[in-house]
Amino acid sequence: MDAFVARPSLRRHRRHAQAGSMAINMMLILLSLIAMLGLVEIGYVYWAKRDTQKVADLAALAGAQQLQDCNAANSDNSAARGNATNENHFGGNVAINCGTWSAAAASGTADGFSNAASGATPTAVQVIAERPVTPFFAFTPALPNVSAKAVATTTTPLATFSIGTTLVDVSGAAPLQNFLAGIGINASGSSLVGYQGLANVYITPAGLLQQLGVQVPTNLSVGQLNTLLSAQTNAQALINVLNAVVTVGGQSTLTSANATLLNTISAALGNIPLNLSLGSNDSTPSGLFAQIVGPDSSVGDALNTQVNALQLLEAAIGVATTGHAISAQSVNLNLPFGINVTAAASVIEPPSIGIGGVGATAYTAQVRVFLDITTSGNSLLGSSGLIKLNVNLPIAIDVANAQATLTSLCNATNASGAPLATLAVTSSVLKMCVGNITQANAFSTSASCDQIPGASTASQLFGLSAAGANLASLTTSFNTNALTGSSSVTLAPGQSAITGDALNIGTSLNNLVTALSAALLANTASQTGSTASSIAGQTATDLWNDTNTKLSYPQRAQQALQEIQSASTGLQGTLGNVTTNVSSLLGNTLQLNVPGVLSDVGSLLGNVTNVLSGILNNLGCTLGNQTSCINVISGAMAGGTGTGSNAFVGLIGFLLQALQQPLDDVGSQVLTPLLNFTGLQLGQNTVTLHSLMCHNVQLVY
Repeated sequence: MDAFVARPSLRRHRRHAQAGSMAINMMLILLSLIAMLGLVEIGYVYWAKRDTQKVADLAALAGAQQLQDCNAANSDNSAARGNATNENHFGGNVAINCGTWSAAAASGTADGFSNAASGATPTAVQVIAERPVTPFFAFTPALPNVSAKAVATTTTPLATFSIGTTLVDVSGAAPLQNFLAGIGINASGSSLVGYQGLANVYITPAGLLQQLGVQVPTNLSVGQLNTLLSAQTNAQALINVLNAVVTVGGQSTLTSANATLLNTISAALGNIPLNLSLGSNDSTPSGLFAQIVGPDSSVGDALNTQVNALQLLEAAIGVATTGHAISAQSVNLNLPFGINVTAAASVIEPPSIGIGGVGATAYTAQVRVFLDITTSGNSLLGSSGLIKLNVNLPIAIDVANAQATLTSLCNATNASGAPLATLAVTSSVLKMCVGNITQANAFSTSASCDQIPGASTASQLFGLSAAGANLASLTTSFNTNALTGSSSVTLAPGQSAITGDALNIGTSLNNLVTALSAALLANTASQTGSTASSIAGQTATDLWNDTNTKLSYPQRAQQALQEIQSASTGLQGTLGNVTTNVSSLLGNTLQLNVPGVLSDVGSLLGNVTNVLSGILNNLGCTLGNQTSCINVISGAMAGGTGTGSNAFVGLIGFLLQALQQPLDDVGSQVLTPLLNFTGLQLGQNTVTLHSLMCHNVQLVY
């Protein structure tokens, strides 16, 4: 009975337990729904943030593409604002500024943007977009505003280019063989044929640096990058760069050929360090790459430009052999009158690859020749004459140099739609400097030869003396103008052009020798220190003593007079060759009164002719009186006064006769073989545009 009564109570407890469990479940479900709604709200906030960032990004890119739409205060850009409000229907606030961007100023928290002053030319656009976020659900409290910032900048147009002195093409020669010949290294073409595969291969400076293990921080300024590259040099630099070039260029099988090439260079130039710097700056001006020119924002783009692999390899060899190429030892020529010529030549500035925007410059391999023409106290007339000649004539000649400078990029296209770049080319050949120059300092600077230490310091170039007395001397310094040229070329990427006009080596060197002779004559004529009678007497005595003693006295006098006639005729011929081209070489440095001196020479030749016609009527000389014969010779040089005297004109005629052959031999035996050997095409330069990157925009923050 008791058990029967307890059963209803148990059922009630069970019902209460089930109701409590359902309540808990409902509460959990409700909490889950609230959490889900919260997640939806949070997701909506993140979506709003991303949408706002998208609006900022697109507006910044649109503004960077239309920088001309920045207002005068650089505080707005209509293209950026239109993109945000009209095209993307953004209803929030948009703040827009035009300015500049710098990679060096950018960091993890900074955007690298700087506001441009009113009226300044901007290169970047900054957009800050902000909007409120309306809650989906009434019970959600107010949500924070979302904002986003973006910076877009234009990439500065960049080009990679090079300039080289045009080489005379040798039939069947490998391209690298021609280049090596241009710096005086005679290499077998058979060992260089493999490099022809690099002629159509392009690599990037970034790829080269990566292969060399050079780390380039992303936030470098242009100046810091130039400094970093110029500091990259070591004793193994050349072989490392050669191997890196062929490896990045996909021709790694050429690494063994590189070792052979290096041995060839070392054998030709001696055991010299083959170092090279990868870059250039003010303190290290001669590197593989010339100074990069452009804003900091272009550093990354500059490293990703395209460079022809073969020309990069050639430039590396040129940099490493600077100061040693062309000629490792002097060449000595022994000439009449006891005159000796010492000659040496060298590349004083290597070729370089130019990278950058407007203003970037690349250089050719610049070659300089040093000549030293000397004699010490040797007789000017005859083997034992009274008039002694002392010559110390140091000459530096800049054979060839040129530079190409970017003046315009991406402002035009060719018929195929390819963008174009314009380069200004200036060149200079055969500039000559005479002064207190030594072989040690002749190659110390890559600047024009008139910047060589001592080039502008007066030096005694030669002197004529007799019995310890000065007859004439020349102490001075001077230089001739170079044969210069300027031109402009417009190229598409991958194109080359030859600028200038080929100069005939023989004619050019002849003009140079004539200019030098005329310069010496002009200076000597203004600096003589002896009287006409003294010069006439000494010259007549020397000429008489140098005649053939087996001849009769009248015949000996005739021989002496004919010597005067021959020397004066040579002087007349030299002066007659002072053409407009020669005068332009002399420039304003020297003023030579050609008509006046020619008149003096004509007067002397007339006197000599008259005396020759009457020599047999001179009784004293005919009877064998030596003094009478010498007086006849001296009398033929009578007339004129001062530096315009016939006696002095006759003396400089003999001086020219002594110097003319050495000067001619310098052209024919030194300069002409050198230029023919190296294959230089004087006056012409080859300009190559490797690659061209035009305007583009990119998000940088």
